[in-house]
Amino acid sequence: MLPMLQKKHTLITAALLATLTLSACGKKKDVIAAPPEESKKTGESDTNGQIGGGLPDPNKPDDYNPPLPEPIPEPRKPTPPGSTQQPNPLPPPPTAPTAPSQPPKPTTPPVVDTRPAPAPGANQLPPDYRTNDPGNATRDNLSKRMTGGVTSDGLVYTSSSTDDLLNFLRARNEKVGYETRRANVEAASSVLSAKMTIDGLSGDAIVTLKVQEGNEVKVYNVAGASNNGGYASPLRSVRAGNGEKSTGSRALEGTLKCVDLDGGCENTFVRLKIGTSPSSAIINLVFRNSSADLYFNLPGEYSNNPEYLVLRDFIVNTIQGLKVPDRIKTIRMSSWEVVNGRSGVALSMKGANNELLAFAGPLLAPEAGTGVNINLSRIAKDQEDTLDLISLDNTKLNLANTIGEARMVANNGLGQVRLALKMRKRGSYAQDQFLVTFMRRVKPLIDLTDDNLK
Repeated sequence: MLPMLQKKHTLITAALLATLTLSACGKKKDVIAAPPEESKKTGESDTNGQIGGGLPDPNKPDDYNPPLPEPIPEPRKPTPPGSTQQPNPLPPPPTAPTAPSQPPKPTTPPVVDTRPAPAPGANQLPPDYRTNDPGNATRDNLSKRMTGGVTSDGLVYTSSSTDDLLNFLRARNEKVGYETRRANVEAASSVLSAKMTIDGLSGDAIVTLKVQEGNEVKVYNVAGASNNGGYASPLRSVRAGNGEKSTGSRALEGTLKCVDLDGGCENTFVRLKIGTSPSSAIINLVFRNSSADLYFNLPGEYSNNPEYLVLRDFIVNTIQGLKVPDRIKTIRMSSWEVVNGRSGVALSMKGANNELLAFAGPLLAPEAGTGVNINLSRIAKDQEDTLDLISLDNTKLNLANTIGEARMVANNGLGQVRLALKMRKRGSYAQDQFLVTFMRRVKPLIDLTDDNLK
């Protein structure tokens, strides 16, 4: 006999789902979230973007002397949703027609389209905005915090917090001269992914970059110490870190600054200088790793798939705050954000039974609205992916292996992202789907001034 396909929702009502969110400890939470515990280790997962661009090949000296470009044109407007028209190319067309017999004058267009930094105070949030309100994940009248990087199809890379750190750093880069600004934008767009770990016991920090150089991807590692408060600490090149061997030949050094107002290091500013004069450039990065709240949207009717029933019990036990092993215990949201470049996020839920559900992907959104459709990768191992979940217990992936597909369907650019999870195909059962919204617990930062970021 075929299994019964539909079953009436009996464990939890729609009203309960509409009113409960989850804390990092799996309990019901108040409207104002309690401060999360300090993490022992901060890390970011690798994700790749599609904005192109890269640094010259260091083995080809001619690459360091490209023809000087025209000034960076005004940023293009994104193609309206549903339109089939392709966006205009970045370099502006010549004002006068060129004779067919004369080749066009060579120019070097920007390697990445960037949005100008907003004016100070232009990105104020409405007074009713709450970081733990899941309805804000799809709210359209909010100003995103954007890195400045834009993909070829018009999606923007975003931050994952409500603070103005990215806006401050973008505005600061626009104050330098044209050639310096161009070099910094090229360097930023060449960063394909970034990763940082901080040892909670020793304070040692390692930053790993994957950089596009010519036709190759090079790995760079720098290491130093995190200092909770005070001046930024120096970072120096090392041969390996975060499980990656350094393969790049350029000089790389920089500083690391913890910027939490309470002296913590959930939000970290890293400033790197890559290359040597006259071809050096500055890369600014922001790393964030903090606790998050969860909100689930479970279907009222679902199949009798045994795998989904187990996962559903795991979620319902968490919502109801039951002190059982089969519940979510730890929730983390980690991101890396390159000023005028890419950004990515890692989202994780770990149970008291050591079951891990974790996903990673680029932080992309339309410039207007929040809806996206981005496939996410599943993270399988704690240490290899530098999630802040290190423990002596072994991670279990039994629940994770029942997920057939994970997609990011909304990103408000302020620390709230919504995922659609779909069960894998099993026999004749329907592939049940449900939504989960991650909401970062935002911490206040130090005053954003040049002196405070030194």
